[in-house]
Amino acid sequence: MSKRRVLLTGATGYIAGQLLPAFGESYDLRMMDARETDDSGEKVHGVEVTDLLSADESALSPLFADVDAVVHCGHAKPEGGDPRSQYEGERRNLDMMQRVYQLSLEHGVRRVVAASTNQAAKWYENPYYAGLKDRVDPEDYPRPDSFYGWAKAAWEPLGFLYACGSLGRKLEVVQIRIVVPREIDAALFEDAPPERYVRELAGYISKRDMQQLFQRSIETPDIQDEHGVPFHVFYGVSDNARRFWSITNARRVIGYDPQDDSEARFAPDIARLLHGRTQTRGETRAVDTS
Repeated sequence: MSKRRVLLTGATGYIAGQLLPAFGESYDLRMMDARETDDSGEKVHGVEVTDLLSADESALSPLFADVDAVVHCGHAKPEGGDPRSQYEGERRNLDMMQRVYQLSLEHGVRRVVAASTNQAAKWYENPYYAGLKDRVDPEDYPRPDSFYGWAKAAWEPLGFLYACGSLGRKLEVVQIRIVVPREIDAALFEDAPPERYVRELAGYISKRDMQQLFQRSIETPDIQDEHGVPFHVFYGVSDNARRFWSITNARRVIGYDPQDDSEARFAPDIARLLHGRTQTRGETRAVDTS
């Protein structure tokens, strides 16, 4: 059986770097980015250097042709910190997402899986920490609190437009709102309020859970919702004991089965930072904080 052909955009970026080991083994992989080196300056072999926003369609068409799925990890960081610069910069990222949808629709791509972010609904963390909300669900109305989050939130209804069939055929769309895609360095939270560390623990997603979530988003045969629309938003978190972002729909629709829990992964750091204890070889002893 031939492998699925997958196009990975933003292939030299951080998220793509976590996906590449699994993707390279499982798929007939095409890669593109506006550069050929990652953030550490290492060359990512096999990347087609192409700017998704400025390139002519004639240059992009061969990359999208005969592809089963596109995984979009591309992002152009805005220059300048003022609101106008942030808006204009993130608007380019929205335009980039739209071009991925449109090219995918035109070239017969079945599914687009986008690396989004919890920032699309980050404002909900305020009522959660105030005790006014117990859980953040993918179905909650997007409420970003930054231009970065606004652009990602805008990806979603735009994707639904392409998925519902009003533009022709139904383009299958999955948006993955990733929360904390990194190992948590406890040293960064030594002098921080405890809730900042707890938030990292709640949103943690391990590399292998990230790979599984994306691969099942690509491979699950039928992702139609109850209305027949192949569109979903999933939260990208592991099976963390402190998790307050819901992954119920990802479990149900694509069989997401996360293997990791930040509570176990970072147990010694949690004991030290949150409970004033340190663990050594299974033993627990009090820490003198006087």
